[in-house]
Amino acid sequence: MRAESIYGGTSSQNVSCICTVPLFRAKATEREHAVRRSTAPSMVGEALRLELVTDRTEAGERWRELESRLGNVGLTNGWPWISTWLNNYDDVVDITFAFGVANGTDIGGALITEAVYWLRGIPVRAVHIGTAGEPTRERTTVEYNRLLVGAEHLDLFAGELVLLLKRRFRWSALRLNGFVPPHAEALMRACGRAGLRFRVEEKTCPVFDFDLASARGHAGVFAELGKNTRHSIRRSQRLFLDRFGPLRLEWAETTEQAELILSELITLHQDRWRRRGEAGAFPTERVKRYHQQLITALSLWPLGSLIVTRLAYGDTTVGCLYNFVENGRVMFYKGGIAQFGDNRLKPGLVTHALCMAECQRRSLVVETHPRSREPDAGDGERRLVRYDFLAGESRYKEQLSNSESVLIWVLGRRGAQMKMLEWLRRPFMWGRGIVKALQQWRVG
Repeated sequence: MRAESIYGGTSSQNVSCICTVPLFRAKATEREHAVRRSTAPSMVGEALRLELVTDRTEAGERWRELESRLGNVGLTNGWPWISTWLNNYDDVVDITFAFGVANGTDIGGALITEAVYWLRGIPVRAVHIGTAGEPTRERTTVEYNRLLVGAEHLDLFAGELVLLLKRRFRWSALRLNGFVPPHAEALMRACGRAGLRFRVEEKTCPVFDFDLASARGHAGVFAELGKNTRHSIRRSQRLFLDRFGPLRLEWAETTEQAELILSELITLHQDRWRRRGEAGAFPTERVKRYHQQLITALSLWPLGSLIVTRLAYGDTTVGCLYNFVENGRVMFYKGGIAQFGDNRLKPGLVTHALCMAECQRRSLVVETHPRSREPDAGDGERRLVRYDFLAGESRYKEQLSNSESVLIWVLGRRGAQMKMLEWLRRPFMWGRGIVKALQQWRVG
């Protein structure tokens, strides 16, 4: 990658050492959404330094070694995920890796990307942490993001990373998209200590928790759902059966099978959104290629982190799903649902409900694998414990969930440009608030 985009001048060096501070064990603190500027705690002990690496080969070797030592079970901070994303998007963003080094050993890692995005017709220079920064129409919209660092070094590494971004990178906006709370909070505390202004948005992710359902005495998925939802699903199943033939749930067991299902998923998805006059999630060949390559990079569960399914009745496909698996959590990422023109048919509800039930059934008999193991589970156990619909409000998510999780988006701001954009944003937010209030009043 080009060193001049990072340092403001051409350099032949791939590594630059900066920010020497002592290493200490972080203490857990409560969530802080309005972090005041404060003095960093006193630290004693071994020094931590940050190294910037722009060479992909070196970064990959160090990242994989650090993952192995930490026993990383994360998905989006794993090298298979990152390298696949880089293979498809490193020509549209500038890439830098930051490694925290203590006593000659890497203890933390972060991917930093730089890109320009447009906000209300104005170009904004932004820096992201993680696989983000793609052009708007080609965004991968990744969630459950985190740094690659052990819990004992999280606050220290996050603090020095933010100082690095403040001092060495040129940006108006710092974006953290869909971060898990502990890592988002550590980065927000660091922003507060560095005197950076930032805006925080929490988003809930509807989740179906298999263990919670069992604890309530509901052994299966359907028994946990609401009465009206169960009725809609059963009526749809009867109608699908009568019109098209017997049920067939296809769970991809090979790469070739997964690729065929993905191809149909893309067709169904794009057809639906184009009818609405929208681009859909697969508008370019780059996006399609990225999803195809993830099948090989992540491998299929239970040996890997991907589940691809297709639901059909007879020869008629009802829906296709493309789900990730992380630490026992199934994460619905992309779907293609057929349209039938009959309001009594609920293809989306049926597709998800049957996939959820199959996840529960298969998780009871599969052996353990580190990437999707529960943190407190023994090596002899491996289960799928949650079905997560990720952030975003939709009625079907509410109908099919029994709990929720939280992810955090953070927008750090600096400079006159962001102050102006924030001022322009206020009338828009007021108007949106009024519209939402009117909608709630009408419903009430």
